[in-house]
Amino acid sequence: MACPCLAESDRGDAEQAELRADARRTFKEHVEPFVKNYCTKCHGGGRAKANVNLEVDLKDPGRGAAFLHWKKAVANVKVHDMPPEDASKQPTDAERLQFIGWISKLKYLSPRSPGPFVMRRLSKVEYANTLHDLYGVKPSIADRLPEEVVGEGYLNSISPLHSELFLEIANEVVGQVIAPEGKSPTAVQRRIVGSKPARDADLRNGARKVARSLARNAFRRPPNDTELDVLVDIFDLGRGKGLGYTASLGLMLKAVLVSPQFLFIPPATEAQPDEPIVRLDDHHLAARLSYLLWSAPPDGELSALADKGELHKPESLRAQAKRLLLHPRSRALFDGFGAQWLRVNDLGRQVFDPKLFPQMTPALRESMVDEARLFFESIVHQNERAIRLVDSDYTFLNQPLAELYGLGSSVKGPRMRRVKLSNPNRGGILGMSATLAATSLPTRTSPVRRGVWVLEQILGEHVPPPPPDIPALDTQEPGRVQGLTLRQRTELHTKNPVCANCHRTLDP
Repeated sequence: MACPCLAESDRGDAEQAELRADARRTFKEHVEPFVKNYCTKCHGGGRAKANVNLEVDLKDPGRGAAFLHWKKAVANVKVHDMPPEDASKQPTDAERLQFIGWISKLKYLSPRSPGPFVMRRLSKVEYANTLHDLYGVKPSIADRLPEEVVGEGYLNSISPLHSELFLEIANEVVGQVIAPEGKSPTAVQRRIVGSKPARDADLRNGARKVARSLARNAFRRPPNDTELDVLVDIFDLGRGKGLGYTASLGLMLKAVLVSPQFLFIPPATEAQPDEPIVRLDDHHLAARLSYLLWSAPPDGELSALADKGELHKPESLRAQAKRLLLHPRSRALFDGFGAQWLRVNDLGRQVFDPKLFPQMTPALRESMVDEARLFFESIVHQNERAIRLVDSDYTFLNQPLAELYGLGSSVKGPRMRRVKLSNPNRGGILGMSATLAATSLPTRTSPVRRGVWVLEQILGEHVPPPPPDIPALDTQEPGRVQGLTLRQRTELHTKNPVCANCHRTLDP
């Protein structure tokens, strides 16, 4: 959480060069001798053990493939698994600490990479909030959209059904915002399209001005001439079909609402093919920041800074991030990101056997999610280190939750409050009832589900599908797989500890 963003890292190439030089010096003085002295006898040459050849990694320590090797090496050295006990030479504790400490400098030896860019669609909530903020319609207008499906690690999928419903909702928005010809204009109509021009005025010129305003708000950036030409052509199409001035503007608004520039959060400028890293322009940065923290479009202050080209400046970006986080709307950071990350966003609909878990009432489910939310928000607002998410000495409880945790005498009433914990195993998201329940089955816990959750959500590891030679479950005989006993299956599973095909066999 303390890592600087790309905008803040521009404080000087000299500082970056100094960090790279220090990383190379540390690697040369401490890491390379350590590896050659204790590691390359087994992890070097043509027959390197575990397919880890550190001799190759010594030549180019910053290459992408080497990073995983270094991470595993540091982890093994830290817990004294490497060098093995029967090795002829063992490093001192001081040598181990020097080797372990250098891993934080590895990033300065690697090429800078922000990762792949995925152009993301507005989520259902973001879409609803945007229509409400821009046009005053009720957010419930988006309730008919289908539930989101995860794509690229985020609720980000799109389907033909989405396209049909976006058009249907656009028609409804236009119907609420633009009054029929001859009727008094709505307040929103007066705000977004103004009054009707005089009879002898250039209607096309007036439509272009309206198009510029509509597109600026909906696209979250100033539109270019090509986009304005398209919108004016749509206005002309309406006029050619016999529609009046206002109705033709309504057709233009409909086109804005189904435009990819509105439904997605794209960059304002196209990237050049030879650019390995493309910086976010100010308007894209404003949209990404606002939708992350508020699940809503940028407000006036954020948009004004983007228009001036000042948002990317570290002091401006930091001030705006702090301003948005202090606003009540920043709850969206948990609802839109934190709950997805922890996978507790569907806990309210998750099925549990009422005979086995009668205490799982709607009120308790809500309290469980509130505990995760308040804890997440406290880490963010207090700018705590990321490690506090899994290692903390406090949480947020009310009486039902406290009783569930065996702390009933310490908390009374339904109000959630911060509580200091004496049990070191209870603090952090790993021990919270919301995350434990979200990774369970209707009738029992699931170690495999929970293990995959820890790997993917906490450690950031991608769990691959099971290998093709893993036998399928024998559904005719529970507890067995075809040709294998449970014990044999368990031994096989140790070689593939996250095999999705055998979770029923291993679960107690």
